Order: sequence, then structure tokens, then C-alpha cells
Amino acid sequence: MYFRSIAILLCTTVIISAAVAASPAFTASAASDGENTSAATAESAGETASADERASASSVENSDETAVATETILSPASYLGFEPGERFSRHHEISAYFRHVAENSPYVEWRDYGESYLGRPLFAVIVSSRENIEGLDSIWVNNRRMAGLKSGDVEGRTAAIAWLSYGIHGNESSSPEAAMQTLFALAKGAANAGDNENGDDDIAGWLEETVVIIDPVLNPDGRERYVSWFEQTQGRRPDPRLETREHNEPWPGSRSNHYYFDLNRDWAWQTQQESSQRAAFYHLWMPHVHADFHEMFTNDYYFPPAAEPYHSTITPWQREFQEKIGQNHAQRFDERSERYFTGEIFDLFYPGFGDTWPTFNGAIGMTYEQMGHSRAGTKMIDEHGDTLTLSDRIRNHHEAGLSTVEVTAQNSERLIREFHEYFRASEDEPDGRYASFVISGENNRDRLTALLGYLDRQEIRYFPAEPDRRMQGRHYLSGEQQQRRTMEGDIVIPMQQPKSVLAHVLFDPDPSEVLADSNTYDITAWALPYAYGLEAWAVEDRVRISRDYSGGSAGGTTPEGSSDDAVRSEHASGYIPLESDTAYAWVFEWGDVRDAAFAADLLQRDVRMRVTESSFTADGRVYPPGSMVITRRSNRHIEDRISGILDDMAAKHNRRVAELHTGRTDSGADLGSPRIHPMNKPTAAVPAGRDINAGQLGEIRHYFDYLLDYPLAVFDSHRLASFPLDDYNLLILPDGSYEGWDEADWDRVMSWVREGGRLIAYSGVARILSEKEDSRITVRETEPEGRSEVSGQDDAQPELRRRFEDRRRDALSRQISGVVYRVELDDSHPLAYGLGESYATLKRGLSVPELLEDGWNVGVLPEDNALLGGWAGSQTGAVVNGSLMAGTVSMGQGQLVILADNPLFRGFWRNGQLLFSNAVFQAWIAR
Repeated sequence: MYFRSIAILLCTTVIISAAVAASPAFTASAASDGENTSAATAESAGETASADERASASSVENSDETAVATETILSPASYLGFEPGERFSRHHEISAYFRHVAENSPYVEWRDYGESYLGRPLFAVIVSSRENIEGLDSIWVNNRRMAGLKSGDVEGRTAAIAWLSYGIHGNESSSPEAAMQTLFALAKGAANAGDNENGDDDIAGWLEETVVIIDPVLNPDGRERYVSWFEQTQGRRPDPRLETREHNEPWPGSRSNHYYFDLNRDWAWQTQQESSQRAAFYHLWMPHVHADFHEMFTNDYYFPPAAEPYHSTITPWQREFQEKIGQNHAQRFDERSERYFTGEIFDLFYPGFGDTWPTFNGAIGMTYEQMGHSRAGTKMIDEHGDTLTLSDRIRNHHEAGLSTVEVTAQNSERLIREFHEYFRASEDEPDGRYASFVISGENNRDRLTALLGYLDRQEIRYFPAEPDRRMQGRHYLSGEQQQRRTMEGDIVIPMQQPKSVLAHVLFDPDPSEVLADSNTYDITAWALPYAYGLEAWAVEDRVRISRDYSGGSAGGTTPEGSSDDAVRSEHASGYIPLESDTAYAWVFEWGDVRDAAFAADLLQRDVRMRVTESSFTADGRVYPPGSMVITRRSNRHIEDRISGILDDMAAKHNRRVAELHTGRTDSGADLGSPRIHPMNKPTAAVPAGRDINAGQLGEIRHYFDYLLDYPLAVFDSHRLASFPLDDYNLLILPDGSYEGWDEADWDRVMSWVREGGRLIAYSGVARILSEKEDSRITVRETEPEGRSEVSGQDDAQPELRRRFEDRRRDALSRQISGVVYRVELDDSHPLAYGLGESYATLKRGLSVPELLEDGWNVGVLPEDNALLGGWAGSQTGAVVNGSLMAGTVSMGQGQLVILADNPLFRGFWRNGQLLFSNAVFQAWIAR
């Protein structure tokens, strides 16, 4: 506040006098389990906005509806007390500045839309002309009507909507600073219409055509981690030499959020609180243009057009606009002699980015990249020998932001028209290979319900299939064409719907089949049925649904019988209250991570459980291996409370628990059988430090914190020698170099295993262990032979004379780009409980273990036809096929669990969460 007070005395000001209408602000809270709570989206029927929608989409945070704005808005320098680029702004300073402008300008409105994991506010502002601000209700409602996401005719005001997103990576630190400059320029320009001395009249004209949404800090926790570190590291004056400490951020870095998730890979999956809340807010507005501001290390400024490959669903207009805006950016950068490049590195394929997910939602999605990143600090010497300052970086992003608004305004009419046409064509003439995706109603209810909840949040519609209709489609888990008849309970996702493009992208079993260029930036397969472990088919023909659904034009009446709670509830597992206090035992099935969360809650309430290794039938119902049995006899220590605990926890977790009144089963093992094992309560630990993969550590922590709500001890990896390992029975080792562990440390870990500990080892750790004595693990060579030893001169010569410019593409033949493989499971083993006989694994590297000679090969990639989706180099099959995906080795009294592929990757591989849960809770009985 000291800076602010001094600033008010010293600064020049912009005088604005206006009244601002106001009402409660939009607030979106994240669903706790991310499944059954739909996004705060607009209603699909009705002629006017509901009260909740009105509060969500079109109000500033000010309870006084007659509030009068003060007459002063300050520049960022004047308000904060330092010039742009002198130092980094804290998140609370950015928030305070944005609120200052929103409270004092009639052209700016504030929106709260959520908060980060550490409680920092997520917010945006809306900037436009006075007429557009007054007509925001009409603008956003009409926009959703044009997208076919809200019923009714388009009436009243429309405008192009441009959304500017800053700071999704915490240590890409210049963009939130630029956001403040861009907000000030737009607000000042709107106020000074008619005064073109500083270009303000141009800006005022842009805002007549455009509504601009500015989200200044998408990742506040990551930003604060970076700024706090930098402030404590820098000296009195910046040191531009890259070898110095202020240019070398320590582990874990600040790119990610609190759980070390890369939020710019989470736009589609929305596993993180920040992402899910932002997506709910985004869906209300459905912008026509979305620009995502980033930084990179040593390359010059990047802006569109994007690099190939473009996903095949991207329209000619979306490509054309990338060219248009790139030309305008280039003109502005040329005038200042700034270096830049286009059309390289940053493609438009994987749907989890801040350019692709908006693109598949009908927008023009774009990435902007400024040289800098965490290496830059406030001043650096770049690879050209030039000095790059934070002010330079801010200026470039500010220039690109204004250029984005300018080109949006210049093309506003066409943007609106093409947006309308995009969604009309999606309903009437959907593009893509498949017309329908069919999900079997016989899938695990929890995983199916989780998928339907996800589709609700994406506003993708689904319907019950009309039973007993012939269909033929590509079966996901086999990769083969199959004929079948639809069954009662099957779900159809038709492509005749507004979100058909996004649906097709998310369900396509192998998008790489239409991949124009294999040199892509991220994974190349991700289909939802693989991720959720669901039996499903991709069908080229329309599959009939059991409710009326006739398609229709975007903007018309929303079809009756769209996705709703009734459809989803048909597939919910469902809590049923317990009826008796005198049951002999209770039992529940195991088939999803939610069952693991239920078991974890019971363990923390001192409930003792048993696990069945073989199926049994009781009261006419079959309970498969992995089912949890709770006997009254084993819980005498809480006998007077056991029924109440089970009922309360079953209701909390929406679990169905069956009551059994005898220990004798109809068939299979009786409840006292040695094939029903007492459950071992996990006491888990995981190392953290500079030699540990931070992303995987974050995924593990998020799993324990948010999926299980179960204790996990995180200890410094360099303090293993003093860590009381004997107090724990489960050690999880994510990938990493473990360079801080010497032979004595590894000997201690292996001795702990032999004495009864369980070690879960990711693939990189399996490679380290393969070099230790008595580990009984062998890892294949990751580099396939480049050419045969017996090849003749003619065959060898092209290899010896390959072109330098082709070096990156040549290397691709020995790489995989995030692909999905089919895994054959031993479903009788505890590590595979609930997963069935097949599993789809997402493989991102070629560090693969050989089959175990002295252990259990639970998950194995077949020798042939293992690849289900994605792009894999021509030489990778020899490495991957026939390798181990998951297995266990007994070592003394303990156990080693090997997971070759990260089952918690980015938090969206739902079936992998069950595999990991088996490693935590179930696999121990196979010692």
C-alpha cells in the first residue's frame, strides 16, 4: 500500500467519469471428485438467461447496483510504484491492479471464477465499449445460441469475443506483467475515444466490435513460487550472465501448479482445480479467438501460423485466420526490428494445450512464445550476445496482445459468421471418419459414470442406444472391426451435435492415422475409452438412439433427450442403506479408484478388511477376485460401531455394500478361507528432490491427497539415510536419476524390501535396479539397431549419406510419441484385479523391462499387433513388443512391483489409477 500511496501523488492519471451497474460475481467451485458435478454451463433451454447464468456471465463484483466509479485509473507503474520490468509483480499486486481498473472504469468488469489449490483467487476482467458492457447478457447468450449450446433465436447484440490467457506456466513470468499493460491500454483507449494522439481512438473502435476477456494469471501458485525464489536470490542489481544463480531455478521449478502438474497439458482433461474452474467459465463465453501467452528459453518470439501437423478437424478458416494474425503481428514486430519466427515447433494436434482445446471448441486458438522463461530473470545476455530485459519481454507480449485485439476487431463479422457456421456444420454435416461412438452398458459402472460426468463438463451430448440394432465398428481394446447388436444400457455419442469436433478428437482411436507430419510436440493418442478402460466401438455409421434426436442447425432448439442425470443415474453404482446391525459380514466389489478411496477411508477408521483372491457367490451374486470382505469377527474392537461406520462411509463414497448373514457361500471360497487374505494397511512414503521426476511426484501426491485422501510421507531424497524407513511398509519410487543415492542407500532399500517392505518402481527405477545384484530385473536396450550388420553396400550407403537437415526426422524412427499399446493381463493376479484381461497403456519411452524369469509377468505387450493408437517409429517395435508393462517379484518377505508405464500420467488415465491402486492396496497378497 506504500507504493500505491506514493504512486497516487506522483502519477499522471486518466480521468473517467461513469456509472457502473453491478451484481454478484461469478464463482465456480471445482467438484471434489471431478465426476458427477457438471460445469457451471448455461442451460440448454429457455429464452432468457437464468438468474445463476446472469450472475455468472455478466456482473462485476460490487453489491451496490448504483455504485459510481471513481474518477481515476492509474497505469501499472503509477499504481504499483515501479516501472514495468524493474521487478516482478506478486500475484496479489496483479489482482489489486486489475480490481482497481475494474472498479474505476465503466469499460471493465471483474469476474471471480475460482481459486488455486493454495487458495489464491482465479479471476478475469472483461473489457469492451460502454454499449457492449451494457449488453453483455445479450452477447454471451447469443454466442451460446450460435454454438447450439443454448436454445432460442439470436436477438439483440453480438460481438466478437477475444480471450487473452497469461501465466499458465509460473516461471514464464513476463506475460502477467504484459497483461496489466494491455488492460491499461484498452481501458485508457476506451475512455479516450476521439483522441488518436496515442492511438486511443483506434482502440476504442476495436472495442466497439470486440469483447476482450483477460485472464492475467492462470497459475498463481506457480508464479508465486517463482517470484518468491527470484526475489530471495537476486542481488542489488541484475546479473545478466546465465551461469549465475538467479538464472538457474532449483528443483522442482515453478512451471507447474502446486501439485507439479503442467496446466498447459490439462486444458482438455481438467484434472486440476485451476483447469476445471477455468473451463466452466470458458464454456459460458465460448470465445471466437483465444491467445495463450508463454515464454521459452533461447528462441526468438514465436507467433502463428502454427507448425504442422494440424489436426485434420481444423477448418480452412481457422488456418486462414492464423495467417491473417501472423501477418499483422509481423508488421508490428518489423516496425520495431524485433526477431521472430512462425510455422515451427508448436503444432496443433494434441488437445490438451491452450491453443488446441479452444480450437476444437470452435475458436481460433493460438500460442505466443517470448524468449525468456525462468533463465531470463530481469536481464539476460541471449545467444546473439544481446541483452534481453524483462521490459523487452513485456513489450513484445503487450504488442502481440494489442495486435490480437486489433485483428479480431477487423474480422469481427466474419469471426461471428464462421463461428456460427462451425457449429451448424458440426450438427448438420459433421466431419471425421466416425459418425458414432458406442460405449457398452456392461462396463464398470464407476468408470462409465466418470466418463459421462466428464462429457457433461465438456458439453458433449450422449444418449441411450436403441437396443438390438446391428452395428459394426472398430473395437478399441482389440483394434479390430467387430459386428454386434446394441444392448440395453449402451451409450451412443453421436457426431450430429454442436461439440462433434471436440467429441471426435477425444474419441478417435488413432488420430495419428490422419497425422500429416509425425514430428509433433506431444503425445499422439489419448482416446477416452482407452483412458477410462471401457469397452467401446468407433462406428462409421449413425447408430440409432432411443430418444428423439434429429440434429438441427446450430442456434436452433436444443434437441430433446440430451445428456442428463437420468441417463447417468442408470449407470451409477449407487449407495443402498444397510438394513441390519447383526450381519455376519459385509462385502463390496473392487473395480475403480473410487473403491480404493472407500477402502482407504475405512482403513483410517480402523476397519479391518480381507481380500479375496478368487471369486465366490453369495446370496446369488458373484463377487470377483479383489472384492473386499469385512467380517464382524475381525472387527470386534469396533463391534458396536462397525455397522454405522460402513453405512456412513458407503453413503459418503456412493458405494454399494452387501450384507451377508453367514460365512458359508453359495459357491467358491467361504469367508474364512485362506484364499481370503487379511488386508495390509499401507503406510506409504515417496522421495522428493532434485534427482526425482517432479511431475510424477506431483501425480503421486495428488492421487493420495485428492483421489484417496490418505496419508503419504514425502521425504527429502538426500536424507534417505536418516529417514525411518522401517516405520513404513510401502515405498514408491518415481522416475529420476537418484544420483544422490550411493550403494549403501540402495543396499538399505533392498534390505528393507527383503525384510517385508513393498517397493513400487517406475521404469527408470527398474533400469537402475537392473544393475543391482539379486534384483532379477533386465531392461532392454532402448536404441534399436539403425541398420543390419549384414546389409550390403547399397543398403548402407543411404544411411552413411543422410542429410543434416533431416537429422530430427531420422531420429523419429527410433522414438515413440506417446502411443497406446494393448497389454495382455493375468487377471487372476492381484495387480490386475478389476482390470479384466486387456489394458490400454500409454507408453512414452523405450525403457522397457524384459519378462521376469523369477516373478509374475502380470501385464505383457503381445509380440504382434500391440499398437492400438498413436505414432511409433518404424524401429521401435523390436524394443516394445513382447515386453513387460507390469509385474511383481518376491524378495525375501517383501515385494518389488514394476510399472513400466506411468499409470498416473497427467491424472487423466482413469484406468491407470486403478492399476496404481492395485499396486498400493492389492499386490501384496502375491508375495
